[in-house]
Amino acid sequence: VCIKVTIINFTVTRKGLEDQLLGDVVRAERPDLEELKDRLVVSIASDKKQLKDLEDKILKLLKESKGNILDDEVLINTLNNSKVTSGMIQGRVKEAEVTEKEINEAREKYRAAVSYTHLTLPTILLV
Repeated sequence: VCIKVTIINFTVTRKGLEDQLLGDVVRAERPDLEELKDRLVVSIASDKKQLKDLEDKILKLLKESKGNILDDEVLINTLNNSKVTSGMIQGRVKEAEVTEKEINEAREKYRAAVSYTHLTLPTILLV
């Protein structure tokens, strides 16, 4: 006995399909651009995680602090380190936003091809 199962995702929107196709077209035409975009997404996610970890550490130290918090050297050092780290991350985020805008502008040059493709794709899939 053999069973073949095909899963079809009917929740894909036109915009979502266009974005997927745009990524595929740009990856074929300009792999450097898509690689840069992928690295940018990973970098932004890493920075956000680092900020969240710092925030959690500060909150934990504040919760566990006894007496005057100004006397807690570990807490003060953590706050100073988080201030420096936060400033560096904010700078990287600003650079990432500029780079992302440039990447998106370059990707939009391929939007016309993708817009046409999404119209013909259902026909191609049915054949």
